[in-house]
Order: sequence, then structure tokens, then C-alpha cells
Amino acid sequence: MKIIEKTDTFPTHRYFDEVEEKFLKFTPNCRVLPARYFGEPHLHFLLKQRYEPGEHKHFPNGGFEVCDLNGGIYNFDLNEVVVHPFHLNMMKYFSVTQNINKEKISTGVKGKRGRPAKDPSERKVLQEYVPTGGKRGRKQLDPEVKAAREATLAAKKAKGTGKKGRPKKQVS
Repeated sequence: MKIIEKTDTFPTHRYFDEVEEKFLKFTPNCRVLPARYFGEPHLHFLLKQRYEPGEHKHFPNGGFEVCDLNGGIYNFDLNEVVVHPFHLNMMKYFSVTQNINKEKISTGVKGKRGRPAKDPSERKVLQEYVPTGGKRGRKQLDPEVKAAREATLAAKKAKGTGKKGRPKKQVS
């Protein structure tokens, strides 16, 4: 389906050319798309009446009466209107990315969340890795440090007053 714009008349006139057969199967009150509003597919137009050439005195070459949701009536020639693609369940017909070829640029190596991985020489090393031998948890203290800590705890217990917590406030 092509849209051709005739610029030799004022105002300019748009019409469809090389239309597929499925876009020409009109039914009463079906949703239609005039060529003038092809860039605005969200507008809602319904087919009111179709006239063949010589059938109506105001349409000597044939045409369409189309109404919008507000009750406005528009007149179009036979080559200006097609069945709306949304009426034919073609919901992605007007999507921007439909006709664009996207080329994936990939280095073959994926990093975090699909991003391209950096060279190992560019990575920042925060800390050197120290192997633990597969042990988990906190490492044991040296026996000397452990003995010193126990001695200081025993000294504190020996000096203690036997009272716990914060001392009471002295009222004078």
C-alpha cells in the first residue's frame, strides 16, 4: 500500500495506490482509515455509506461517507479510504520499528547483564585474592592474642563493684 500526494491541486490531495485486497473488504460501520489521516492512526473513523459511480448525485465518480466519533461526516473518493489495520487485528502495523533492520553489534563476550565485557587489563582490582583453602567463617585468633584478651577480661571481673548498668542519679 502506497500513499501518493497530488500537489497540482489546492489543497493537496492524498490517495492510496497498490492496495492489498484485505484492505478493501468494507462492511457496514467498520473502522476505516482515510489517506489524509494515515499519519494519525489513533483517530477513529467509521464507514457510514459507500457509493459506486453514478449511484448518488453528489458522488458522480463514487465515494465514501465517513463519520467520526463526534458525529462529523466526511466525504472521500473511492481511492482515499481503506479498512483500518486495527480492524483487521494488525495491531503492530504502524509501529516505528517494523521496517527497520536492527543489526546487533557483539564482540562475542558478554559481561555483566549482557554488556560487552572489558579487557582484563582494563579492570580495576580492588583487593588481591587470598586463597583460604576452602574454609568458611572467621579465622582463629593466635594463641598469644587469645591469652592476652582472656587476662584483661579476668582483671576487669576482679575489679568489679558487683553492680550492673548505669548508676542511679544522686538527688541532693
